[in-house]
Amino acid sequence: MKKPTAPLVTRLLNRVGLYRKVQVREAMANFQAAAINRLTASWTQTTLSADAQARTDLKTLRNRSRELRDNNLYAKRFLSTLKKNVLGQSGMHFRNKAKDPDKFQGGDLIPGKLDLFANKLIADQWWRWGRKENCTVTGKLSFCDVERLILETVAVDGEVLIRKIRRPENPFGFALQILESDYIDDDYDTVNPANGNEVRMGVELDKWEKPVAYHLLTYNPNDSYGQRRAEKRRYRLPAEEVMHLALFRRFGQSRGNPWLATAAYALNMLGKYEEAEVTAARASASKMGFLIPNNANTSYTGETDADGNHSMDAEPGAIEQLPFGMDLKVLDWNHPNSSYHVFMKTGLRAIASGLDMSYNTLANDMESVNFASGKLGLDDERDAAKAIQYWMIENFHEEIFKEFLLMSITTGAVALPMGKFDKFNSPEFKGRRWSYVNPQQEVNADISQLRNCLTSHSRILAERNIDRDELFDEIEDDKRAADSRGITLSEVEHTLEAEARLTPAAPEPQQPE
Repeated sequence: MKKPTAPLVTRLLNRVGLYRKVQVREAMANFQAAAINRLTASWTQTTLSADAQARTDLKTLRNRSRELRDNNLYAKRFLSTLKKNVLGQSGMHFRNKAKDPDKFQGGDLIPGKLDLFANKLIADQWWRWGRKENCTVTGKLSFCDVERLILETVAVDGEVLIRKIRRPENPFGFALQILESDYIDDDYDTVNPANGNEVRMGVELDKWEKPVAYHLLTYNPNDSYGQRRAEKRRYRLPAEEVMHLALFRRFGQSRGNPWLATAAYALNMLGKYEEAEVTAARASASKMGFLIPNNANTSYTGETDADGNHSMDAEPGAIEQLPFGMDLKVLDWNHPNSSYHVFMKTGLRAIASGLDMSYNTLANDMESVNFASGKLGLDDERDAAKAIQYWMIENFHEEIFKEFLLMSITTGAVALPMGKFDKFNSPEFKGRRWSYVNPQQEVNADISQLRNCLTSHSRILAERNIDRDELFDEIEDDKRAADSRGITLSEVEHTLEAEARLTPAAPEPQQPE
């Protein structure tokens, strides 16, 4: 029997419906992250500029990051490890490299020689200036202290102000004043009528959005000590007199955001969970038993508050009395929770990713680490530290050294001609490097690359943060000292080898079962 044909209208509607289904499928196949449906309804669809975003959230972010620094164990671990990886024990290594100009002679390029006298003089005076009595206007912090405090402040607050004070009461005519970002008037948004510059959150920008001045408060608005002079609440500080140190992550950003921002929410939630879990476990372990009166004549001797409400203490070994007519319903606390360890580890792994740090370092957990996984995690973490080192050297150290040298030559603390300032301004700052994870294997790998011309001594030494010229100078000094005493360096090496043979070898790292 022949199947009946559908009416023309029905066929047309079916075709239109099919066409629309095809259109919907094609639209959904473009970007799933842009789809708007019940699963993505709470996912933001709008954005703000960097400054507009900071305008609403910066104060809260800064305050919460400081609270985490003060009270959260893992935030403290992050900051401590950050300072150790970036600055090491003694801060950035400094060596000046002033040299005579290169020149051509007979068609050959003759490298200029290092100015040993000038470099030694500058290095000695830089070390003297870095002592706490000269470095800062307060006389409380050495330059190494300033490095550490600045790095931690930028990580927590997102930014810090370093004011360059010229001609203070020290021989170098230069010192630093460190100001927290609270001094910037966050609420000051206007247009400077004198020059048409726009002021955003206390930062004055020219037409190219270059900072030209900072509008600062005469006091820390969060300080409850001292007298506040309301008649001069705000003042304008030209940008050439201050360094605004911040790690900017977006174009057009005028203020810095805390480095803890991405992980702050998870850090707080995990910290509160850990507190609740420990509190529940303590309560579960503290209460031992209850006494229940067996007749109405027994009076209640337990504690009550001013309103007559019953109160009880949870202490180890405590035995409490229950009021007459009340019975005890035992709560199954089930603490410590059997999944507590797994949950904490999962949460800390996510937080470590947000802080650009390995989980094992952040959680101080070396339980299941083997040589390969440990080295992989450390290499990634140390690469992140190197990036911060280069950022800090370029934006802080080199600028401070330039100002120090200029003022030191001006005051005569560094007795060198000002006409050759560009020559003498040749600092080389290097961040800390780390010892080998497996010294024998890694040194043998370096030697193999040298023999096969795949690297150079300079490259290997630079990776170890060892200055080649400084190393060679020390080797020459060692040879001269050994010759003057009638010994050879090979004898010293044999002594070290003999001592190494007497020292028990460390066990090889075991692979997890």
